[in-house]
Amino acid sequence: MNSVTKTAELNGLTKKAILTEGPELTKVHVRLDDKEQLRKRNRSSYTVHFTRDTGMHKVLTIDVTLSPRDPKAPGQFGHPAAVPDDKQEEAKSRWKEGNFNVYLSDLIPVDRAIDDTRPAGCSEQLVHNDLPTTTIIICFVDEVWSTLLRSVHSVLNRSPPHLIKEIILVDDFSTKEYLKDSLDKYMSQFPKVRLLHLKERHGLIRARLAGAEIAKGDVLTFLDSHVECNVGWLEPLLERVRLNRKKVACPVIEVISDKDMSYMTVDNFQRGIFTWPMNFGWRQIPPEVIEKDKIKETDIIRCPVMAGGLFSIDKKYFFELGTYDPGLDVWGGENMELSFKVWMCGGEIEIIPCSRVGHIFRNDNPYSFPKDRIKTVERNLARVAEVWLDEYKELFYGHEGLILSPSAMVNFTFTADHGLGQNGFIML
Repeated sequence: MNSVTKTAELNGLTKKAILTEGPELTKVHVRLDDKEQLRKRNRSSYTVHFTRDTGMHKVLTIDVTLSPRDPKAPGQFGHPAAVPDDKQEEAKSRWKEGNFNVYLSDLIPVDRAIDDTRPAGCSEQLVHNDLPTTTIIICFVDEVWSTLLRSVHSVLNRSPPHLIKEIILVDDFSTKEYLKDSLDKYMSQFPKVRLLHLKERHGLIRARLAGAEIAKGDVLTFLDSHVECNVGWLEPLLERVRLNRKKVACPVIEVISDKDMSYMTVDNFQRGIFTWPMNFGWRQIPPEVIEKDKIKETDIIRCPVMAGGLFSIDKKYFFELGTYDPGLDVWGGENMELSFKVWMCGGEIEIIPCSRVGHIFRNDNPYSFPKDRIKTVERNLARVAEVWLDEYKELFYGHEGLILSPSAMVNFTFTADHGLGQNGFIML
């Protein structure tokens, strides 16, 4: 049988024309839009078949810890770990180092395996072959050694290498000696990891900006320094940004217990919301809405506001938006500011159920604020209210939960850029 195969581009899709005849094998190169001429030239007995190559593939299942070095190690496979009876006092005394069980974290392998917690069907989803590259930005100050290393290893172990342009670790002027030369030496074994040691304390918000300024990837992916990325976490995020550069893609944030370091899954049907005076929280989608709209576990969830610690955003779009407000101090309110900015300037925020990242939720920040923590957060939120809430800012100032008076919160100077083609704030 003779087979003539032609591959060409048509409406962005690769097509193959296959003609069959006779005993010989021959390759012919022709334009697909010339198929009628091809038929005429071979009109006698050729049969033409067209098949489609969509330029897509199933999400890659990459996890170099699937056969862990020590299957019986504490916390392996995301199982809970236990402090030995004779180490209880030591574990208790070390809690304040990170405001979680630091003793157990140090016992658990930095490359431990965790269960694949994605909903059924995620592994069968298709993503484009030409996904953008990303720079992973992880900021930290005085982070626990084992937790920081586990965060980096989870990215390296469970991400397609060709999509990771670099991992930038931004050290926000840590005081711990192990986060200086020792960290540099450890990370030197990973060519894609870059360390940026800031010369003075910037706070999380400005530290992230320092990392974004030097990033080389097409997409910025921000992560906290006490996370564990799960199998197949990255490609679904980048796929959404590839489909629309104004989409901000967030993984489902799962829970790493601060007490026993176990990895726990969460409800799939949650979205980020806020209550006055701009307090972030999670709210489940009502069951009747899930049933009415036939929402599946793998469906993308549009999200009013994001938690802010973990997300992917097109780098150029991030800078077009004006990045974070550099006047926001240390931590707090930056997730509201960026969320409002995205929605009001033509973008969308989405939670991607097929992307899962575990996170240690702590009751308090282990690091200090240059000023009072509550006052810092409220001043940040006041800046956000003044710029983005329009007439609804009175709902913020008038809330009884605020400690500072409006006059005390707005003694700052800023310039609001209204040149982004933005919409006004709308209450639904």
